[in-house]
Amino acid sequence: MSDTVAIFFGRFALFGVVGIVAGLLMQMPSYLIFGAETLDPNGSAAGAQLIERNPFAFVAFAIVVPLLVYSLLTAVLVLAAYDAKAGRAANVGSYVATAFRWILPLIVMSIVAWLLIGIGFALLLVPGLWLLGVLAVFVPVIVIEGNGFGCIGRSAALTKGYRWPIVGFTLLIYLIFYVVTLVITGVGAFLAAGTPIVFLILQGLASGLAAALASVAVAVTYARLREIKDGVGFTDLADVFA
Repeated sequence: MSDTVAIFFGRFALFGVVGIVAGLLMQMPSYLIFGAETLDPNGSAAGAQLIERNPFAFVAFAIVVPLLVYSLLTAVLVLAAYDAKAGRAANVGSYVATAFRWILPLIVMSIVAWLLIGIGFALLLVPGLWLLGVLAVFVPVIVIEGNGFGCIGRSAALTKGYRWPIVGFTLLIYLIFYVVTLVITGVGAFLAAGTPIVFLILQGLASGLAAALASVAVAVTYARLREIKDGVGFTDLADVFA
């Protein structure tokens, strides 16, 4: 946790800006496809009607597109976290290029991973949490090791023996996010009466910052597992894409 917080706030401008931009991109498709009603905090009934009329559009633009943006965001910020920890200058262009180089496995395996986790939670809470631990570091495995479609097996191997501590750490991170997001969206609901675009911006800000901190946490978790199991530290991992 201390490494995650130190890295995040050490380069808050970078993580914050990238996270907020990605957060807005995650919110924008719903706004463009379904209109302002879906962003109105008091317009849930209208939004539900729009979803009922356009279920495929909802899945494509309100679920799939944000998931893809989140996957690329995670990849970019995972890479940025290593340079931050190693004390090197940020190179956003290099991070984005690396993320796009692995875009296909990032997209496919993100969908697979979140489907598995979703099914686990649907069946029972414990399998969902266990799968959250198993799949915790599949994104760094892709962009750092270049292990695209084998990332789930590699993530499972790295997390073996540490899954429940990882789950506890992950839940703590998301609890922090939930509180921060609740505060921001609560303020947004108050300010956005009659102005859904304000709510869009505040939602994007909250989700982007949350995703940024989560990405740093993923990077720290992966680095710690590599250090324990392979004897490889942060600087060694950063050298892979320097």
